Amino acid sequence: MARPQKLILVPTDFSHVAECAINHAGMIAQKSENSLLLLHIITKEIQSELSKKNETFSILEKKLKLQAQYYQSKFNVAVDFLLKEGSIFNEIGSVASEVNASLIIMGTHGVKGIQHFTGAYAIKVIASSKVPIIIVQNKLPRQEGYYEIVSPIDASFDTRQKTLQTIAIAKIFNAKVHLFKMSASDSSAENEIQLNVNYVKKFLNDHEILFTLCTQENKGGDFIKDLFSYSKKVQADLIIILTTAQKGIKDKVLGPVEQQIINNIEQIPVMCVNPLQSIYKNEAMI
Repeated sequence: MARPQKLILVPTDFSHVAECAINHAGMIAQKSENSLLLLHIITKEIQSELSKKNETFSILEKKLKLQAQYYQSKFNVAVDFLLKEGSIFNEIGSVASEVNASLIIMGTHGVKGIQHFTGAYAIKVIASSKVPIIIVQNKLPRQEGYYEIVSPIDASFDTRQKTLQTIAIAKIFNAKVHLFKMSASDSSAENEIQLNVNYVKKFLNDHEILFTLCTQENKGGDFIKDLFSYSKKVQADLIIILTTAQKGIKDKVLGPVEQQIINNIEQIPVMCVNPLQSIYKNEAMI
């Protein structure tokens, strides 16, 4: 069936964390007039389990259909579903392109033995994604949505890309953006960071986004630790990061910094932005 262009893709393995991801997606869909597409990937492991129980794909289709109906009623948004055979590493990005999804929301630390969306699995999907991905854990979104958004600012060259994504999400929820500026130990890096800060501030002002700016107190200290401390202090609903996956490399792998942020102990959802991704847009930006 034909699907609308404004669509959020949500991979599901029927686990609790997948249900949590659907709740985040439903909350965003309500505010942004998107529809949802629930995707269940039938891996070789799942096929083997079904074969042992003498069951067919129809049992999964029925389960997915019931899930779609439930969330359509709960959020009053259009919810479709899709079963797909293959690998979760390949099919999520492939389906996102096929259906022209503007955003993927995925849970991590899923049920072992089914699709097992662990942090390491999520990292692989993020690194190859052509659209932004929001990774959630077991923490449900608050009713107001992503009202407090934290955006770390370092010397990354592609800061503009993350800024556009930040504006798009902030406009949906009329959110406040908290800029957390890295404090570099050398003057050259500090100058690059400050240029990024100035650029981001101008863009946020141009789009009338309310924001605050906080500088890391411990110069040259553990930026990630300080970022989490600050995010907890402002009760962040979302952290938006720019990934460091290198362009042009076939097998992209995100570094330990991204892994640490995505699997943060505070369970704050993390929006991962790859350089040169499609921009997640909403009506306020068009």
